[in-house]
Amino acid sequence: MATVKKSTHENTADYDGEPGCDTLHEVNAMFRHFWDPTKYWTCEEQGRPAKLERCPQSHLYMDSQSKCVMYTDWHWTDPAEPPSRPRSAKST
Repeated sequence: MATVKKSTHENTADYDGEPGCDTLHEVNAMFRHFWDPTKYWTCEEQGRPAKLERCPQSHLYMDSQSKCVMYTDWHWTDPAEPPSRPRSAKST
């Protein structure tokens, strides 16, 4: 019988990747927006909501480099869950 591994978070399909900014690891880090590669999240301060940022024109955010790269250099990777989520998740 096959088993399905469930995420520790609910509503994964509706989740946009926003970090909760609850850990020091998240401060001053960039996190991919799950649906729009032109956007990414930043945590400026622990315990404060993440800020949604946009890459410059013709650039897309790439997880493996933790920065915006030219769209010609970008390639898809599976989204990675941030260390925490907002207490009341919202979608953007």
